[in-house]
Amino acid sequence: MPLSRAKLAMFIAIPLVVVGGALAYAHQGGGGHGHHAPSDAQHIDMHLDHLAAMLDKAGASAAQKSQIDGILRAAFNNMKAAKDGHHAAFGQFHELLFAPTIDRAKVEALRADQVKALDAASKSVVTAFEDAAEVLSPEQRAALAQEVRRHHGG
Repeated sequence: MPLSRAKLAMFIAIPLVVVGGALAYAHQGGGGHGHHAPSDAQHIDMHLDHLAAMLDKAGASAAQKSQIDGILRAAFNNMKAAKDGHHAAFGQFHELLFAPTIDRAKVEALRADQVKALDAASKSVVTAFEDAAEVLSPEQRAALAQEVRRHHGG
């Protein structure tokens, strides 16, 4: 039974929300409550370990899990690069907005560049999740969808 568009969208959207949350968390400096914030690499490892556990329950083989890990690790590292670029651009926005004269053309160019970079990163992550989904059989994807729903209360 092929995966419906809604199920595929959920399969893609949930990890994107997790990644987005991790990026937002990292952007805020890890929460600022005196705790040592995990590094980006540790966040990636935590999410991939969690996914591996769900893949186990969905009946994925070791080879499938390894292949999916490689696909998604590369995508998550690309997202880290996008986050780093966003952080640098945020500093540039500050410089432009607090300058004696506001150069609206430069602010707009920087904004447009950020939209373009984040769109490219988003497309890359969605493609990676599509590639990862294709590693699994339709039955395994259905089982994984159940695990994701169970984990996220849906």
